[in-house]
Amino acid sequence: MESLQYRLFSGIVSKLPIKLRLQILYYRKFKTFINYSNPQTFNEKIQLKKIHDRSEYLTLGADKLAAKAFVKEIAPELYIPKTLWVAKYIADFDMFPFDEMPDNYVLKANHTSQTIEFVRNGQHFSKQEMKVFAKRWFKKDQSGSLGEWSYQNIPPRVFAEEFLDFNGTAPDDYKLHIIDGKVEFIQLDQGRFGEHFRNIYDRDWNELDLTLVKQRHVPAPEKPPFIDKMIEIAERIGKYYDMVRVDLYFHNDQITFSELTMYPAAGFSMFPDDWDKTFGKRWILDYPTFSQKK
Repeated sequence: MESLQYRLFSGIVSKLPIKLRLQILYYRKFKTFINYSNPQTFNEKIQLKKIHDRSEYLTLGADKLAAKAFVKEIAPELYIPKTLWVAKYIADFDMFPFDEMPDNYVLKANHTSQTIEFVRNGQHFSKQEMKVFAKRWFKKDQSGSLGEWSYQNIPPRVFAEEFLDFNGTAPDDYKLHIIDGKVEFIQLDQGRFGEHFRNIYDRDWNELDLTLVKQRHVPAPEKPPFIDKMIEIAERIGKYYDMVRVDLYFHNDQITFSELTMYPAAGFSMFPDDWDKTFGKRWILDYPTFSQKK
């Protein structure tokens, strides 16, 4: 749960004009300002995307429920975790179908991030417990303080989803960053709930000399046999965006959908400066209200 200090800060910042709001957050993180007239870095360009990109596909992809149908239509071979139940209102939890639920499942919100609860071994939350965190989730507005427009028009829902069992361990999480329809780099996260490793690769699975917050696994994990298919699927999805992150797993010998991310790390990734510029270089912004194209 967010701290009271964070909630107060977010509440104040969310009332400010978006350019000022993002400048405050950006300076707070990087001790430098966004170059709004000539953005160069990957992080800067994400901030411009928040302001200028109003594609309908942003809302579609950010909605964790709608995104399932969207990507399934583009890539029918993807495995999509099953949606087991959906709540539109807090009162819906009075009719939560405990008898129909498996022993293991996940509760999520579709309209924001960092809203997840796991149910394991039939140890269900009570209706009242679910109402408490669902009420908090329903109130979350990620389009506010962080300026993430894609979340603004998502009808909020809380839903139960199939639990994917990776033999009791955290799954390897493949985060494919696509720019202009092509995978620019791949972030592999391993052991997220224990000793967390993060390695970054280019499209050809060459490890990049880059440490991003978490330590790198040494030796670097070798190229998995399914990564080329992951890249092909991600690039099909990526054609609908100028930049998007496609998050995938490999579960039960199937490439499995996790989520789409419109603004990776909200544009506050702690890249070394040279990599921030390298990843930003190929992304040429081109929106009706702002363009870098000559």
